Parts: sequence; structure tokens; C-alpha cells
Amino acid sequence: MREIIVEPKLEEQFASLPSQTVVCDSQGRVLGFFSPIPDRPRLEELQLEPLLSIAETEELRKNKTGRPLEEILARLGVQ
Repeated sequence: MREIIVEPKLEEQFASLPSQTVVCDSQGRVLGFFSPIPDRPRLEELQLEPLLSIAETEELRKNKTGRPLEEILARLGVQ
């Protein structure tokens, strides 16, 4: 994930936002979304990378556990 350092005036505007906000340019085109974090941690304190790699995630998807939906519905008496 990339990082942008903003000027103090813009920082004040972002810091005062109470909830998620759409960020637009002067022409009204959407640039993105801003979602404030209440306690404002430092960048180093955030977990920005996924806990698992794509390969690890795919391996977990191969492990099919549980019961078929039909069996669950039959056990619940749903037809």
C-alpha cells in the first residue's frame, strides 16, 4: 500500500471527519474514499499486509470440510 503525506490544512480537514467520506477533485470526480481511524496510530503500527499469502489462501480453500447443504437442510427438516 502506498502512502501520501498531506499538508497541515488538509490534515485538519481529514482529522475532523466523523465517518467515511468520498474524496473528490475540484471537478467533482471521485478520487477515492477516506475512512478515519479514531486513535490515529502511526503507520508502523498498522497491519497492512495480508496475514496469509495467496498460495496459503488457495491451499486452505482446497481443504473442503463440513457437510453438503442438502444434508444440513434435511437434518433441519427443510425441504
